[in-house]
Amino acid sequence: MSNTSDYRQQLDQIESQLHPNDKKYFQDLQLYLLTKNLVRSDEQAVTLELLTMGQDFLDASQHGETATEFFGNEPVALADALLAELPRSTRWQRLQFIGILVLISWFFLLLGAGTTTGLQINWLLLILVPFIEIMAIELIFKIMNHHVYDAQPHSTLQYILVSGVTLATIALIVGLTISVPRIAPWSVSLLPNPWGILVQICQLIICLGLLGFVLIKKRRRQ
Repeated sequence: MSNTSDYRQQLDQIESQLHPNDKKYFQDLQLYLLTKNLVRSDEQAVTLELLTMGQDFLDASQHGETATEFFGNEPVALADALLAELPRSTRWQRLQFIGILVLISWFFLLLGAGTTTGLQINWLLLILVPFIEIMAIELIFKIMNHHVYDAQPHSTLQYILVSGVTLATIALIVGLTISVPRIAPWSVSLLPNPWGILVQICQLIICLGLLGFVLIKKRRRQ
């Protein structure tokens, strides 16, 4: 059974045979499709569809036809139509993606919460920080998607917006980490040692185990 990596390699081989403008057409189309909806996009389905399109176009290109002439001059409309027909990622795949982001956030939050007496758990931060990070990543992908078909790709505005969102997210998280314990002391609980240390060890084992499970499953699926 073919996998995502195989599809990508075949697509790269096709793109290497295309005129630079036609190659860019496919690369922009792929970027648009994958960034349109971060959580719901199915990379394997998108890559397979692009491969099928590339194989069809390769024959036409040998007769002098360009990608714009073959697929039309409205790539955004074409991409949106493809997304409407392509299968989306499963609920389990979306939960895995969100779960990994949440666990990574918790790992770093709890990593710095240890004290000589125990583990200071801020329940409010454990909710707010992952939510903010997921929203920031989603926003960055929307910015990238919006600028795929700009008249000036990779414009300064795109870099400014992405950098602004990144810096604002970091500043917000740092600000919350400092202010929440003062504003909402009720959200902080002390888990005395050795239970605090045990929680950190268990969290590390769970994070590494889940990450390994997802990577192995993704590799098998690919």
